[in-house]
Amino acid sequence: MTAIAKALDDIKFTIPVEILREAFKDDIPNFRMMPISLDQQIMNKIMRPRVLVDADLVGGQTIIVSLEGLTAKFMDTYTVVFEIPADRLNFRTLMNVLSVGYLPITSSYNSMNYGMGTVNPQAMTDVLSAGQRLMDSHSNIPPISNASADIIGYNTVLIRDQLRVTNTYQLRCQVGNEENLNNINPRSWRAFSKLAILATKSFIYNKLIIKIDQAYLTGGQELGAFKNYVEGLSDAEENYQTYLREVMQKVFFMNDSSNYNRYIALQMNPGI
Repeated sequence: MTAIAKALDDIKFTIPVEILREAFKDDIPNFRMMPISLDQQIMNKIMRPRVLVDADLVGGQTIIVSLEGLTAKFMDTYTVVFEIPADRLNFRTLMNVLSVGYLPITSSYNSMNYGMGTVNPQAMTDVLSAGQRLMDSHSNIPPISNASADIIGYNTVLIRDQLRVTNTYQLRCQVGNEENLNNINPRSWRAFSKLAILATKSFIYNKLIIKIDQAYLTGGQELGAFKNYVEGLSDAEENYQTYLREVMQKVFFMNDSSNYNRYIALQMNPGI
């Protein structure tokens, strides 16, 4: 069972199957006899093109990506472009760059030992790293990264720096969700299911509301409960947008353990 499988089941438990069949039968003349299942139709028309895309835009995971060893394309002395291989991004899409660091944490380039050019790496434990951050919090001049990064293509970043650029940058960035949402805690599956249900209701309303009126005008058919159900979905799109913004964005943020733990730590002691 995955978050997506749970959402597909909840859609069929919530929305009458007659409504679902009518909404998804247009592209297939004899829908019931075709091997394409209702689940696959929902995946093709709603989940993949909309719900999963929106989930990546408001969610994803925060990771640290080292650019060491990658071939750099220098635009000038202070500007460089990196194409990041998929394996360094856990085979996901780069969505946002949060910050740029000069060297990995195991390097000697830090607030207590500024280096220029080449520096010799030294062993650094978690205890020493925490001690360094403690010293940084009491320093009159905190360490500042001058570099900034922009996404200019698929998994491609352009880094601008006020110092001479190096090939030892690391990026703290956000990538999209795992394709089956396996990075989502099972306790959040019900919240994701509600998002998928609202997206499905919005699709059904947009697909059937005009056809219902046309059927009445041309054939004089009284659709009764079918028509009442579809007309009751008029606010589904607004509910989807509101739920995505006010609920799911928070749910995805709390599922991003790296970012959420960082947020909690900053609330407790902003200096560390």
